[in-house]
Amino acid sequence: MNPTLVAWSVVCAAGLLLSLRSAGVLRARSPWTSAGWLATAAYFALELGAVVRRAATPFHLEYALLAALTLAFVVAGVRDERQAEPWWWPARAGPTGRERRESR
Repeated sequence: MNPTLVAWSVVCAAGLLLSLRSAGVLRARSPWTSAGWLATAAYFALELGAVVRRAATPFHLEYALLAALTLAFVVAGVRDERQAEPWWWPARAGPTGRERRESR
């Protein structure tokens, strides 16, 4: 297999695991953030599947997932939802931006 495809497979697998872990930590506490992470997981799963099948994914599906995850994360940011922390392997829901500002 092409070294570039191997590297992309590793990135996709890591992104998929991190996305699912983040969505699992947040669950219903942060619905829009969780939706963003699930859309991110779907994107990485689609890309990983394309590498395994050695076939291109339909561009409209890739862009639809990218639009969905962007929209979900923007809404989550406006609503100031909790984020999963730490970013490298989430274990808990962190404080909101407002809670961080008030604690200073």
